Amino acid sequence: MNPHITSNAVNFEVPLRNILFVTDFSPSSELALPYAVALASRYNGKLYVAHVIAPEMYEFVPPNFVPEVRKQIADYAGKRMEQLLNAAQLQGVPHEVLLQHGEIWDTLREIADRYKIDVIALGTRGRRGIAKQLMGSVAEEILRLAHRPVLTVGPESREIPPEHKPRKILYATDFSTDSACAMAYALSLAQEFGAVLLSVHCTAQLPDDPQVRTRFEEFFTQRLQELLPSVVNAKCRLEFRVEFGTAADGILKVANGSDVDLIVMGVRGAGSLIRAAHHFGTTAHDVVSEARCPVLTVRSAEEEVAEAMTTARGQ
Repeated sequence: MNPHITSNAVNFEVPLRNILFVTDFSPSSELALPYAVALASRYNGKLYVAHVIAPEMYEFVPPNFVPEVRKQIADYAGKRMEQLLNAAQLQGVPHEVLLQHGEIWDTLREIADRYKIDVIALGTRGRRGIAKQLMGSVAEEILRLAHRPVLTVGPESREIPPEHKPRKILYATDFSTDSACAMAYALSLAQEFGAVLLSVHCTAQLPDDPQVRTRFEEFFTQRLQELLPSVVNAKCRLEFRVEFGTAADGILKVANGSDVDLIVMGVRGAGSLIRAAHHFGTTAHDVVSEARCPVLTVRSAEEEVAEAMTTARGQ
C-alpha cells in the first residue's frame, strides 16, 4: 500500500484483517498475543498462530534418532500450542494454528503470502541487541526482511489498556514520502480505536537559544499540521510535538512522557527516518529495543519495488 498524501486528505484505510502471531512458546514471545488478538477483533479479522520447527533443532542429533526426536519435538509443540489456544483471550476471535517444519523465515514468508497476512506480531526479549535478544536472529530477520508491517512488543511494555484499546498513538515522521504508509496505519488505528494521534518530528539539536527553538518548533508544527488531514473522524484527536536531538531519543522521550500505548514509524532506506536498506536501522533498533509500549514498523512500498528490481537484475 502506498497512500497518496495531499494537504487536505489521505487514504488511511489500510488492511488489518489477517494477523500472523509468531511464537516460540517463551513467555517473552507471547507478550504480543493480546495485541494481535485486539487487532484481529477490532478489524473483524482472523488470527493465525504460527510456530516453526527449524532444521537446527536436529543439528546434533544422530541420524538414526532424527525421526524419533522430530516426533517428540512436534508433540511438544502441539501441546504447547493447545495450551496457548485455550487462553480466554482467544475466545470469540477466529483463529487458525500453523505448526510447520522448515527454515523459519522462509516458512513465515510463505505463510504470509499464502494467507495474505497484513501484520506480523511478535514478542521481544531484550532492550538492546535485536539480533541476539529478541527471538534470536529470527526476529532480526523478520524486522529486516518482512515487507508487511511488524508489531513488536518488548518486556518493558506496560500492561495493555482496558479492552485492548490503545488510548494514545505516537506517529513519528521525518516528512519524507516514505513515511506515507506509516501515517496511513497510524491514522487508521487511531480512528478505529478512538485514540489520540500524537504526531512527532525530531530535528537536530540546536543552540540553546529560546527564540531559535521557538521558531523551529512553530515551523515544524505547522508542517505536521499540513501533513495530516484537515478533517479527521471525530473519534480521533490530533496532537503535535517537535523534539530536538536524535530521532530515537526524541521518540522514546515523548512516548515515555506522554503515556503512549503504541508507536508507529516507517522503515526505509537512506535519507529517511529509519535507515534500513540492507539492515534494520539504528533508529528503529533503539526504539524497538527500549520502547515501553508496542512498536509498529511499516516498510515503504517503494522499497519493496526497488528490492524486487534488484533481485530480478541479479537473476
